Amino acid sequence: MADHGVFFALLMSEEPAATERRQALEFSRGFAELFTQIDATKPPECSDVQVFVNRVVEAMKPLIDYKARLGEAQESERLRSLVWPLFFEHTRHGAERWTRRLQALAGGEPELDRAEVVKFWSNIMVEHARFVAHLLDPNQFELIEKATNTGKVFAELTRGPGGATRTTLREPGAIDGSLIQNPETDAVLGAAQTMLDFKTEFARNIEAARIKSIIDPRLADHVCREALKFIDELKRAV
Repeated sequence: MADHGVFFALLMSEEPAATERRQALEFSRGFAELFTQIDATKPPECSDVQVFVNRVVEAMKPLIDYKARLGEAQESERLRSLVWPLFFEHTRHGAERWTRRLQALAGGEPELDRAEVVKFWSNIMVEHARFVAHLLDPNQFELIEKATNTGKVFAELTRGPGGATRTTLREPGAIDGSLIQNPETDAVLGAAQTMLDFKTEFARNIEAARIKSIIDPRLADHVCREALKFIDELKRAV
């Protein structure tokens, strides 16, 4: 959430969006401080989980509202910024999903549902790929194509039975075969690992200025961490 605030601010100019930019930075600072406080304390006892969750969820609510409100404003051109409506929607979905996850934990339901994990994170991976493709220098033809095709992999995998077979035929090498025992159940994990490998190499090249783009290294790192989270949840889902 702290990262999201930074990314919004980077894409907002002072002249047409000074108030919105200031609010984005305030959210970023607030969540960075919240993270520091949480990191400096011990995990909550069972009796304190609800209070802990409420604190985070209450902090999340105004940010979710901000993302929804600005997404609509950007789409209707009442807001003039470089933040796509899809980016506001993408980050709002992440905040809403994390809120639901925290509330489930507070309710004593820590289990992850595989179908929900696959649906949510696959959509996130598709959108990440689209964002990367649209932030690259237009002359980076091969990388733009690779990012676009990587996104299509997850769209294909979640279209129902046979997705793994269709993906393998359409995009050879899109799924890490070393992780697959059952093609239909393990294909998403294989694709997620391939996506992580792509993002990791991409982030390193962004940081080393070997790629022409307008992508901030912090954004490249952010999408890498979300791919790691996807893999972690897949391995723990039931």
